[in-house]
Amino acid sequence: MKASSTPLTPLLTTPLRWIPNVIHSSAMSVVLNRFFSTLLADGELDFLEDKVLRITVTDAGIEYRLSKSQGKLVAVDRQRAVDASFVGDLHSFTLLALRREDPDTLFFQRRLRMEGDTEIGLMVKNLLDSLEFSMPEIPQPLQAAGNRVLSFYEKRRTSDSV
Repeated sequence: MKASSTPLTPLLTTPLRWIPNVIHSSAMSVVLNRFFSTLLADGELDFLEDKVLRITVTDAGIEYRLSKSQGKLVAVDRQRAVDASFVGDLHSFTLLALRREDPDTLFFQRRLRMEGDTEIGLMVKNLLDSLEFSMPEIPQPLQAAGNRVLSFYEKRRTSDSV
């Protein structure tokens, strides 16, 4: 198996790239507000107040820009300066979201990278480390979709390494 990830096929990524990043970010903020509702209510994400966190999915050409404002995560546009960034491929982010790999492993293997304000980055990473214990179960439809994405990647990696 290759050490680096195989890019998604252009047929899958091109339509995603046509959608403005602010729409991607808005959709992501809706999902994260739902999953993190308890953490938001408890003030666990207050460190993101008026800060911009960028999440870049390199092989899909998607960039999310999020901030916390008025008690919830909100999409922000490219005009605002980024305070911290997380960069990786879709496979790595999917492994993280489905709790198949822990954040430390993904960062140690450089499959996910942190850039910008180290304090904010470490707070996000520590939050990710604690999610296993504080997050509700991922709904079955999202788990199924994530598993399909992982299966696609793993089949591509296997066939590309032959």
